[in-house]
Amino acid sequence: MRRTTVLRVFAVLGAALALCGLPTGSFAHHGGDVEWGDGPLGPITGTAKKFAFQFPHVYVEVDVAEEGGVAPWTLVTRWTPTILREHGWSRDSIKPGDTLTITYLPHVERPRIGQMVSIEINGQALPLAF
Repeated sequence: MRRTTVLRVFAVLGAALALCGLPTGSFAHHGGDVEWGDGPLGPITGTAKKFAFQFPHVYVEVDVAEEGGVAPWTLVTRWTPTILREHGWSRDSIKPGDTLTITYLPHVERPRIGQMVSIEINGQALPLAF
């Protein structure tokens, strides 16, 4: 083989190895059960501040009355908007000012962050995809 051919082969192999080291969505995605506690807590009741019907996971920011004032909570769903749409969810499912009652799995390290297990919006249950 000529020297230029050998150099090209090494360049292609080097590029392929470099690409193998890049993170992909499947490698970068979180582990799920690693982040959440073993059993559900709540329910907690609060006022919706923001609803994000977006990828990768739908979430809601809620103000919850606690001793000494109001505390901001963030509660996420396990599912994507595509899956939740099949269970009756939409961008308009939760509006600022709605009263939410949520049972959740607590985050293992961050208080006031949880993964929704069940949710009622103004007293009406909205199914989660379990």
